[in-house]
Amino acid sequence: MADQVDALKRTLRFWTIFLGVLQVTVGCTVGFIPPTAVQWFRGIVMAHIEFTANGVLMVVLGLIVCELALGSTALKIWFATLQLGTWTNGAAGVAAAFIGTSSKLMPTLNEKFPPPQGDNSPIVTGFLMVCGVTIMVMLLITLYGLWRGRHARMAGA
Repeated sequence: MADQVDALKRTLRFWTIFLGVLQVTVGCTVGFIPPTAVQWFRGIVMAHIEFTANGVLMVVLGLIVCELALGSTALKIWFATLQLGTWTNGAAGVAAAFIGTSSKLMPTLNEKFPPPQGDNSPIVTGFLMVCGVTIMVMLLITLYGLWRGRHARMAGA
């Protein structure tokens, strides 16, 4: 059983790092979209920042996945919530840019850079809500796994 979990951790480590680098690449590519190609360019700036920052987060988490004292199911939930949360964050910016509508969940951004079609997009709001919930779940699982791993190492030392 422990061998299976260790093999899963190695697999998740590779895919988490690989997809993190891919996400940074997507973020950099999104940054090449010209202002004239979208209705609200600030959404592109947001997507660029979120994809690259979340990609870096994913790479870092990939480097520590082997430290998580979690079972197979918890690791799979951790990976799924990590992927869903980080990708929907940047997707919210891309959607907002192309549809020209933002979300009321971004009041400061909307105030400084008002979107041409308003701030009431259910698509953008939905992406942001999924992002917030899944990233928080993943972070709590990460903290739990690190805490359990620390105690397991201290008990075995």
